[in-house]
Amino acid sequence: MSLRLMIAAPVLALTIPATVNANPMNSNEFAATVAHDDLNLASPEDASRLDERVRTKIRQMCNNGGRDGVSVRLERECRSGALAATAPQVRLAVTRAEAEAVRFAQTETASPAATPGA
Repeated sequence: MSLRLMIAAPVLALTIPATVNANPMNSNEFAATVAHDDLNLASPEDASRLDERVRTKIRQMCNNGGRDGVSVRLERECRSGALAATAPQVRLAVTRAEAEAVRFAQTETASPAATPGA
C-alpha cells in the first residue's frame, strides 16, 4: 500500500510576498506517493515510521534551495501547510489498520487446546 499525498505549496512570489497566503492562484499543488506496505500501521512504532517518511517526503518536495529570508519563510510555510494537509490521510491509514487488526483478532478462532476447560 501507499499513500497518495496532495500538497499545496506556495510559489515564490518575490514582488508581493504578502499575497502568497491570501491568493490560491499563487500556489502549486503537487502529489507524491509514500509507500507503507512494509509497515504494520496498527503498531505505534510503524505508525511513527510512516509519519517520518511523510515528513521526509515533504521536506524534499518543499525544499526550494534558497537561503534568503523569503525563501526560508516560503519553505517553512510549504512544510507546515503540507503537514496539515496530509495529517488526515495519515490518521485515516493508521485508523484503518487498527480497525483491521481488531476485526482480525475478533474473527480469529482459538484452538481447543488454547481454551481452558474445553
